[in-house]
Amino acid sequence: MRWQFIFILCCLVGAPRAMGLEFPYEAYVNSDDVYVRSGPARDYYPTDKLDRGAKIEVYRHDPGGWLAIRPPEGSYSWVSRRHLDLEAEDLATVNTDRVVARVGSTFSDVRDVIQVRLDRDERVALLERPAEDSPWCKIAPPSGEFRWIFAKYVERKLPGDLAADEREARDSDVYREAPGGDVRLTGGEERTDTAVDPQVWAESVEDLERLRQLERLDMELSEVVAGDITQWTFEGLHEQAEFALRAAQDSLERGRARLLLDKIARFEDIKRRHDALENRPQEAQPARAPSLPPELLTDKRYDGVGRLSPVVSQQTGGPQYALLDASGEVLSFVTPAPGVNLRPYVDKYIGVSGQRGYLPDQRRQHVSVQRVSLLDVERR
Repeated sequence: MRWQFIFILCCLVGAPRAMGLEFPYEAYVNSDDVYVRSGPARDYYPTDKLDRGAKIEVYRHDPGGWLAIRPPEGSYSWVSRRHLDLEAEDLATVNTDRVVARVGSTFSDVRDVIQVRLDRDERVALLERPAEDSPWCKIAPPSGEFRWIFAKYVERKLPGDLAADEREARDSDVYREAPGGDVRLTGGEERTDTAVDPQVWAESVEDLERLRQLERLDMELSEVVAGDITQWTFEGLHEQAEFALRAAQDSLERGRARLLLDKIARFEDIKRRHDALENRPQEAQPARAPSLPPELLTDKRYDGVGRLSPVVSQQTGGPQYALLDASGEVLSFVTPAPGVNLRPYVDKYIGVSGQRGYLPDQRRQHVSVQRVSLLDVERR
């Protein structure tokens, strides 16, 4: 059954604040000891802390003032060891369908939040080899996994005093070519005559550039899959990743390139399956939608009830779904919490529980959904 979309033009006062941004964009933390969390609410456990001036990449604006960011350096996830076949070069292959990756925390062993499920034969990067008796493997966060930071602790520009320090360091520590072709590091006045072999220097720069290129490709892939699935395209990324594999000079580069190609292949398969479902013949729609019994509207077991329908909005970071009554009136807006998939419930009557809030521009309740129940609503 094709989805019925709600087209909402969020052009009211205050709505354009997040519009005009291109995702992802770079930003900076403006305070010390700022928590990075496993989900878009204070109820989600922190995974790390960032200091003032730390650079982040913002991929999405979520309701409630939360920013979805690329997992910062040092982030990791956990996967059950029995679902992985360990390989050389710090890689492992998933040996089961839909294996959960659990968000790790530097503060404790908590691993309750699930955002991404891994497919069979998908490769993951091991951050360390597990001990013989360990039931868990620590892996690099898989594509599609995010962390969240509160927007008030983020600025688009580096704080002024830190920017001045960075400029001063850049002006005082410069590389220049000395007589005879040596490359010397100088700071203000010329320092000692410690020289670097130009050939070694050139090779080091080339190695670093190849690794940076793989990082850029991985970031581009994350940007693609964070957007609308109907717009996914991987042709250019696939060609560049193949070239990176051919140009790799050591096992680290080859492992990263193969991992990137595996990710691209997995998302290409997801896109093909999505397109196949979308192109199925349209099923007949019921002549009349069922009514919601009045007692369900006041049922305290749920924070919201109604027929689930996707939302298409011009507002960046707007809600992804809405709960409707039988006439199509919006009862409340909803957004799935990490690990919650609402797509199977589209066009069905459901009851949801989670974190409640309010969207002043839409003048409707908003629920960050943590639990879903299918409601037995008879057609009348």
